[in-house]
Amino acid sequence: MTGRRRQRPEPGAIKALAVDIDGTLADDSRRVDLEAVAALREVQDSGIPVMLASGNVLPIAYALSNYFGLTGPIVAENGGIVSYQQKIWVLGDPAGPRKAYDFLRTKMDAQRLFTDRWRETEVGLTREVSLEKVRDVLKDWPVDVQTTGWAVHIMEKGMNKFRGIQKGCELLGISPKNVAAIGDSDNDEMMIRECGYGIAVGNAFEDTKRAASFVAKGSDGKGVIEGLAWLGILAR
Repeated sequence: MTGRRRQRPEPGAIKALAVDIDGTLADDSRRVDLEAVAALREVQDSGIPVMLASGNVLPIAYALSNYFGLTGPIVAENGGIVSYQQKIWVLGDPAGPRKAYDFLRTKMDAQRLFTDRWRETEVGLTREVSLEKVRDVLKDWPVDVQTTGWAVHIMEKGMNKFRGIQKGCELLGISPKNVAAIGDSDNDEMMIRECGYGIAVGNAFEDTKRAASFVAKGSDGKGVIEGLAWLGILAR
């Protein structure tokens, strides 16, 4: 099944890979698919850097990238922070999201994530918080409100993972047109749409699937492996 594009990349067209974590490499219980991680290592060993692109905070994304054995830039906080070779670039401005959250608290109960003690550029709310209500309360504020299925994120207007990937591409000396992105949810849609090739796993949101070059049948890690095979960068 395909979305916006049908043509598979030519051999050598993919210069880097960007992969989401929750709902993509990890399932609903947040168990990481180790076969998918092994596949990412295989891709990286072939000479294609692998970037983790997550809505999670940098300490978690950094740790996972290191223990997965990946060496590409790390995109955290939905593009708000990029890390590469132990250097950090802060792209997002937290002032707007924090002011919006202070206002939100006057209108409803909105509990922040435990990991927000490390969050620098946005505000993350627990997934029990109503996405629709948050969007309604903050509709006149200059922020974007998105969900990952795991959390509700209040971000600077226009902030998204693709902006972080653009910085990662700058650091790698490549074009986003030569990047393949894999994800599942609202906050993955822009990178899947704007990178050269976008893969949606089988459990992806419908809008994310419509933005993709290819939609896998398999969910989570199985979908990742299926997408890598479609891209032609996985030998198995």
